[in-house]
Amino acid sequence: MIILGPIIFALILGLVIGSQIKLNVSDAKFTLGSFVLILIAGIIMSWQLGNYPFYTDLPISTAFLSALIGIFVGKLLFARSK
Repeated sequence: MIILGPIIFALILGLVIGSQIKLNVSDAKFTLGSFVLILIAGIIMSWQLGNYPFYTDLPISTAFLSALIGIFVGKLLFARSK
């Protein structure tokens, strides 16, 4: 059984954090390759973290993974330009 509370909270928190990422900043250029690398590192991190001991739904940290997805979606939808 998937516990939805941490997933929803992490997704909302990821959306808020992702919306605050500034794009087109001269000193930090994020390319598509860097976002793919961050996503792969985040998936590996959530797999190594694992879920809480009493959550037995998936072997990965669903809250961490949903926060990572929320950051990317928030950046794509609501990111500030400068």
